[in-house]
Amino acid sequence: IVFLHTSNVHVARFDALRDRIAPGQRIRHVVREDLMDRMIAQGGLTPDIRAAARQVLADALSPEVKALVCTCSMIGQVAEAYDAEASVPVLRVDRPMTDQAVMQARNIAVCATYPLSLAATLALVRSSADYLQRPKVIVTEYLFPAAWPLFESGEMEAYFQAVALGIRGASLTADLILLAQASMEGAIPLCGDIDIPIWSSPEIGFRTALSLIETMEKMQ
Repeated sequence: IVFLHTSNVHVARFDALRDRIAPGQRIRHVVREDLMDRMIAQGGLTPDIRAAARQVLADALSPEVKALVCTCSMIGQVAEAYDAEASVPVLRVDRPMTDQAVMQARNIAVCATYPLSLAATLALVRSSADYLQRPKVIVTEYLFPAAWPLFESGEMEAYFQAVALGIRGASLTADLILLAQASMEGAIPLCGDIDIPIWSSPEIGFRTALSLIETMEKMQ
């Protein structure tokens, strides 16, 4: 499995997931922080960034690759579009999470620390609800802007604390909380007193990629 990240902080997270749930699985990381920098500078997923992300996915393919997983919510739609023409499954890591969420909850709180990530995940949740015919799902958005500078400066413990504080507010009116960015996952252990589910995409997405590979191998 090849993982495409836009931040180096995700490498250790997915290595740890592999060690815990699939110790024998070979994985490789492609880190392109420049894509994130360009999206921030240009205010979103522009055509040139879309083309660059698609090229990164194409360049990651080789005969031994069984699946590609994009862990960035902001370029996830590029991965889903590329899936239609790739020779292996190409997955945005947060799609399995949102599909399961709309099937299990009525009031979903989507939390993010960066506006572009929030917008991308809101669109994803709504597309999941439409595709799975869940029109009554209520989606409420929560942005924690004070946390983002902490992430940018590498102050991860402070970042997780800020995210956890925001999650507590979001939990007051929701049935389930979705964290828009994989980087937010470290806040979950700080929210043990919250009695509704708090979901992050890495493990659900990783397990889905493993299932896709298993299905493909059975078909061969």
